[in-house]
Amino acid sequence: MTEISTNRRNILIASIIIVALASIGAVAIELNLSKDNVTVSGSAGVSSAVVIAPNIQTIEFQDTQTGTMTTFHFNFAPKSDNVFGNYSVTLKNGHTYNVYLSFSFMGSNNIENEFITTFAVNVAAGQTVITKNFGYPNQT
Repeated sequence: MTEISTNRRNILIASIIIVALASIGAVAIELNLSKDNVTVSGSAGVSSAVVIAPNIQTIEFQDTQTGTMTTFHFNFAPKSDNVFGNYSVTLKNGHTYNVYLSFSFMGSNNIENEFITTFAVNVAAGQTVITKNFGYPNQT
């Protein structure tokens, strides 16, 4: 009977160690993934000198490594000046993104989706917020 108790005790100790290591690993992975996120915000818009009465719709960031698309939808009050607007998205640090701006013009429902630039998110360790402005046709 003593041997069975010792075996059960050893199995219990091994199980506790495995659960503890798995928990520590899950926390470490979560911390590692969350520290890789960077909040990118700024303004984006369309030059009214090039496009008549532009109405910006979205700014999209397409991750060139994964293909993942992160989209921010602009919301403006009716009849407001919506040539430029503020955005905020969360992107992965160390990744490169193709940036697109969608807009309509002259009150039409036809939406244009224009490539603006390729944007690399590279911030120093511990930095979690950056500001970047985008404009069409010339990046600002």
